[in-house]
Amino acid sequence: MCKPRRGRAAALLACGLAVLGEVSASVGHPCPEHLFVIERSKNANIVVYDANRGPEGDISASEPVVAYWVLAGEKGKREELNAVERARAYGFDVEPGDTPGTFAMAIKADPTRRLTIRMRNDCPVVTAAIGGHEGIVHSLFVQSKEGFLIPKVEYVAFFGQDVATGEPLYEKVLVQK
Repeated sequence: MCKPRRGRAAALLACGLAVLGEVSASVGHPCPEHLFVIERSKNANIVVYDANRGPEGDISASEPVVAYWVLAGEKGKREELNAVERARAYGFDVEPGDTPGTFAMAIKADPTRRLTIRMRNDCPVVTAAIGGHEGIVHSLFVQSKEGFLIPKVEYVAFFGQDVATGEPLYEKVLVQK
C-alpha cells in the first residue's frame, strides 16, 4: 500500500501510479479488480468501489456499484460502510446515464463531481474529468487533519489515465475552508 504523505505532487503521482499497478494487476483476470479506491492520510484502510456485474458481464442496473472498507494489516478483511459513512462521506448515488449502458455516479462527499460508469474493452470503468482531461479514475487520496469531532479534509487528489492517450493523469483539489 502506498502512503503518499510526503507532500509533493510528484510523490503523490508516483503513489497514484503504484495504486494503479496494484489495482490492474489482477492475476488471471483481464479487468482491474476494482472500479477505484480511496486512500486516506488518516490510516492505511481504503474504501473500495467495485462494479456489480450481471450474468452477461454487463453492469447490473439494479445495483451498479458496491463500496466497502479493506482494512490494512488484516489481509483480506472486508468491512461494510456504516450508516454515517454511507450518508455523508463514502456513500454514493447512482442513476442511469445519458447513454444506454452507462450510469452517472456522485460520491456523497462531493456530489458536484460527475463520475460515469461504463464498459470499456469489456471492463467496467469510471470516467471523469481529471486535470481538464477525460480520464479513467483509478484512485483518490484524501489528505485530512484531525478536527474537533471529525477530520477536516484539506485536499483530494485524483489519479487516473487519459482515455485518449493512456497517459497518467493527476489533479489536486483543495477543499474550501
